[in-house]
Amino acid sequence: MAEGWTHVVLDEFETNPEKPANRWEASPSLGIDAFNFNVAVLEPGERLSQNHFHYHENQKELFYVVSGACRAETTTESVTLGEDELIAFREGEAGAHVLHNPFEEPCKLAAIGWPQDGRYPVHQLETTDKAIDGRATDDSG
Repeated sequence: MAEGWTHVVLDEFETNPEKPANRWEASPSLGIDAFNFNVAVLEPGERLSQNHFHYHENQKELFYVVSGACRAETTTESVTLGEDELIAFREGEAGAHVLHNPFEEPCKLAAIGWPQDGRYPVHQLETTDKAIDGRATDDSG
């Protein structure tokens, strides 16, 4: 590591086998403690969160689709996200969500959650399947 900066290639990180999808948790390796920064690839049929449809009491989250497409289930609807689209969720139950890939191609996305220690407690409201079944789809995205 050079003084004052760090350059890495994503493949230098190991994925977290305890989490769904292929997820690289970059923040700890880069010494970042103000927020969580992850990159994930959701294969067809995969979800991002091990907590299914959930919310964080004290953490906001931002997701950016790098390539492919995924769907975000929110408290009121299902939103399709394509390449170069973003979605943000506030803390608390109103920001409940789950991202999943119901499409035929992988989806690569970046996720930021802040503050870092706000990820817990996390509250699962229902499984991803129930969340998908319970929301109307917005295909305008």
